Amino acid sequence: MSYPFRAARSRALAVLAVGAALTAGLAACSSSSSGGDDAGKATASSGGSTDSALSQTVASLEKELDAFPVPTDSVDGVADLAGGTVYYIPITSRAPQFAVTQQGLTAAAKAAGLKVQLCDGEGTPTAISACVTQAQHAKAAGIVLDGLAYDMAANAIDAAQKAGVPVVLSNQLPSDRHPVSATFAYAGTAGSPQMVALADWIALDSDGKANVLINEATDGESQIAYVDAGIAEFKKVCPGCTVTVNKISSASFQQIPSSTSSALLKNPDIDYVISEFAEFLQPTQQGVQQASAKVTMTTGASALSTLKELKGGATLAAATAQAAGYQGWVDLDAILRLHAGQTVPDYEIPSRLFTPESAGSLTLTSDAEVSGEWFAPTTYTSDFQKLWGMQ
Repeated sequence: MSYPFRAARSRALAVLAVGAALTAGLAACSSSSSGGDDAGKATASSGGSTDSALSQTVASLEKELDAFPVPTDSVDGVADLAGGTVYYIPITSRAPQFAVTQQGLTAAAKAAGLKVQLCDGEGTPTAISACVTQAQHAKAAGIVLDGLAYDMAANAIDAAQKAGVPVVLSNQLPSDRHPVSATFAYAGTAGSPQMVALADWIALDSDGKANVLINEATDGESQIAYVDAGIAEFKKVCPGCTVTVNKISSASFQQIPSSTSSALLKNPDIDYVISEFAEFLQPTQQGVQQASAKVTMTTGASALSTLKELKGGATLAAATAQAAGYQGWVDLDAILRLHAGQTVPDYEIPSRLFTPESAGSLTLTSDAEVSGEWFAPTTYTSDFQKLWGMQ
């Protein structure tokens, strides 16, 4: 059975329509498999919020902040690290978000008298481990790992720490198996808030009757936890919604179109699609085309190219993004605090929900993206430098 949503709202914004339209409808409240052996379905339970409250929530998610949440405690001994090199190792350089974080990290390092060396993790444990080992042998001033699970290169990361190289794991949820230490820290993530925001937007946009496909990255526990947070939000605010999860990964990037197409063909009532990360958006859209499906397309972890596509309104209806340039400054701040033997704070990484209307009001340039002006006033660069004793 399905549960009625407690209020109605006119559905708006663009949909991705390719080929023949598929019939949309409510799915039954039961569990089944879809999208091959790597897919599963979760159906919302009864309950939810009023349309008015949800409208206010969505409106608040689209607003920029008054200020970035910069730490307040100063950092000692930054000048002593001048000339050192910080290695930046994203899970894959394919993701546009990581390119922005690299630029932020490079600017932060320059302000502190350091340099940044990129090493592409290529989505595989072998490449990630090689990058970490390279940084260790180069006696790096620090290693920033972005978007990857510790267990993908645990032996190499452990060895780097034993050699005295500080390691910061960014864009991952803290794990009890890998607790913080004098040489290891986490640097914040906005993955869950982005999935929650997309769930809220879809619940409102669909009159509480969406049939959703989420392309979930399985590269680590955090990526799965982000989607779980989105599913929990659907259950809370959209009891008439059904969510199908299609499991994908960076390592199997070329299989995403066929995997997506298969999930859509097995679930012809799907009318909304979420790509968990923008790096998977294009192959997800290819899968929609292959299935000749008519869906409303959304994505998380957006970058400049994604928001330009969103502004056009023809293929993308909603997107979330996090302040990836600011994240680079946070990553360096964590490295500096580890060097100083000081407590690394629980960083907050701002994120924001965008629609074609709100994206149209942004300055859609690379400089604006890196600066973080889409999220809040950009005084944080000066604020960090003051904390580091560089101003």
